[in-house]
Amino acid sequence: YARSAVSMPLLQFLAFYQVIEFYFPTYSQAEARRKVRGLLKDPTFRVDRDADLGRLLSSIHVNRAGAFGDERSQLKSTLQECVDADDLRQFIAAEPSGSEFLASKTKGLCDHKIPVGNLTADLRLDVAERVYEIRCKIVHTKTDAEVRELDLLLPFSQEAEQLTHDIHLVQYLAQQVLIAASTPFQV
Repeated sequence: YARSAVSMPLLQFLAFYQVIEFYFPTYSQAEARRKVRGLLKDPTFRVDRDADLGRLLSSIHVNRAGAFGDERSQLKSTLQECVDADDLRQFIAAEPSGSEFLASKTKGLCDHKIPVGNLTADLRLDVAERVYEIRCKIVHTKTDAEVRELDLLLPFSQEAEQLTHDIHLVQYLAQQVLIAASTPFQV
């Protein structure tokens, strides 16, 4: 569906994002299990202490869809689980104009820059922030306290026309999530 929306960049970006979003419950649960396991292994954790139980409950906030955490943290969890940091860096670096574009602020499109010049940085969290920021500007219905007033991305706007590199990025992410979540086909 996303591939067929070539002349509609907002729809195309959002459709690729929805591929990733479909897997949020799976990968946010994996992270929640790791958090709970770590807390329960802590020798200072005591089941009879309210503060410890509060830590446990706050680490596994469950939403209506059965996923853990808010949408931004679910995106980060999914990318951490499904996208290899080195492969992501190679993908971004493969196209110099795209790499330069993603590393700079783009007025009206996105404030979050991806630090491609920092060769030791794990780009997955920065990529998640950028993708989430653009997604919020497209759907403009979900913001949180950390996100200031958002400018909307409107169809046929100059900003929407600048989405090419971000669409390639979110398409790559969607493909990596599909690959990671795939299972053997049996007839």
